[in-house]
Amino acid sequence: MEGKRKCYATMALVAICIGYFAPNYAQYQLSPLAPGLMEELGINASQFSSLFTSPMIPAIFLSLVAGILVDKFNPKLVVGAALIASTVGAFLNLVGNSYGALFLGFALTGLSASFLNSCGAKLLGAWYEPDQISAKLGVVYAASTLAMTVAIATTAYFPNRTSAFTMTFILFVVALFVWFVFYRSPAKSATEAKALEESAAPVRAQESLGVTLKWVMANRYVWFVGLALFFVMGGNVIMSSLVPTVLGQRGIGSVAAGYYSSIYTIGNLVACFVAPLLAKKLGGTKRTVLIFALLAAVFVAFGCNAPEGVLLVLALFFAGFFVGGNIPLLFAVPIQLEGVGPELAGTAGGLVATVELLGAVLLPSYVLLPIAGSNLGVAFILGGVCLVVTAVFSQLLPKRA
Repeated sequence: MEGKRKCYATMALVAICIGYFAPNYAQYQLSPLAPGLMEELGINASQFSSLFTSPMIPAIFLSLVAGILVDKFNPKLVVGAALIASTVGAFLNLVGNSYGALFLGFALTGLSASFLNSCGAKLLGAWYEPDQISAKLGVVYAASTLAMTVAIATTAYFPNRTSAFTMTFILFVVALFVWFVFYRSPAKSATEAKALEESAAPVRAQESLGVTLKWVMANRYVWFVGLALFFVMGGNVIMSSLVPTVLGQRGIGSVAAGYYSSIYTIGNLVACFVAPLLAKKLGGTKRTVLIFALLAAVFVAFGCNAPEGVLLVLALFFAGFFVGGNIPLLFAVPIQLEGVGPELAGTAGGLVATVELLGAVLLPSYVLLPIAGSNLGVAFILGGVCLVVTAVFSQLLPKRA
C-alpha cells in the first residue's frame, strides 16, 4: 500500500508541475512575439506591457479566494475548473485577432497559475510529509522557471503567431488531461484521521468562509511569511527587469547583456532544487532563509558591478540562486504552522501569495525606482535592502520552521 501511495504522490507532483508549466510558457511566449504582435494589433509598448502582465490579474484578486475554495471544497475539482478556464483562454488567444480578445485570453491563462501558486503547498501536503514540502515545491517552481526559459528560447522558431499559440493550447489540453487523470485526493489513514480529529484545524476548516479567513489572518506567522516574500519580490523584480539595462549602460552589447541576464534565471532554477536540500543541512528553513537573504542582498546590490566575464557570470548566478532559493522555502512554512496545518494551508497560501504579488507590483514601480530616479545603481542597492528586510522577517518565524 505504501508503494502505491508513493506512486500516487509522484503522479500528483507531475500533474502540478505540468499545470504550472503551461501558463508560464504561455505568458513568456509573448516576449519574442512582441514586435510582430505590436505591428499586427496596432498597439504601443505600454499596451503590450499590459498584455504581458494580464496573466497576473487573477492572482492579484483571486489568490486568497483560491486558497479558501481549495480548503472548503474538493481541491481536484477547484483547480480543475481553473485549468478549464485557462484552456478556454488559450483557445481565445488562438482564434482572437484583437487586443481585447488577447487580453481576456491571457488573463484567463493566468487563472490556473494563480490557483496552483497559492495552493501548491496544500495540494502537495495531501501526499507528502511537511518536511518534504519545500523540496517538492522547489520542483514545481523549477517547472515554472523552465517554462519561461523554453518559451523565450523557442518561440522565435515558430513561423507565425497562430502556430505558436497552437502549441500553447495543446499544452493546456495536456495539462488539463493530466490533472484529472493523475491528481487524486488521498484517503486518510487511521493515524492521520485521529491526528486531525485532535487538532483545531479541521474544526476551523468546517466553519464559514469568514471565520476560516479570520483564523488565518489572525496568525501572525502567516503574515511574517507573506511579508518576507513581499520583500523578496522587490529584489527579484529589480534583477529580472533591469539587468540588461544596467549592463547596457556599462557598454555591454545587447546580445551579451541578454546572455548575462539569463544566468540570473539559471540561478533561480538551480536554487529550486538545491535550497530545500541545503535547508536540511543548515538546520531548517529559518536559518537557511537568513543566510540566503543576506547573501542575496550582497549579490543583488553589487553583482552587476562585477567585471565582465567569469566574475559577472558568477555574481549573477549567485544572485539568482540566493534570491530564488527563498521562495520554495518560505511557501512551505504555512502548512507547518500550528493552527494552520494541511486543513487551512490553502487559505494561508492564498494570503501569502497575495502579499507576495503585491510586493512584485508595488515595490519596484512605486517605491524603489521612484527613490532611485535615473540612478539604476541605487535601485539595485535598494533591491538588496529588500532582501535584508526579508532576513529580518524570517527570524520572526517559529523556532521549528
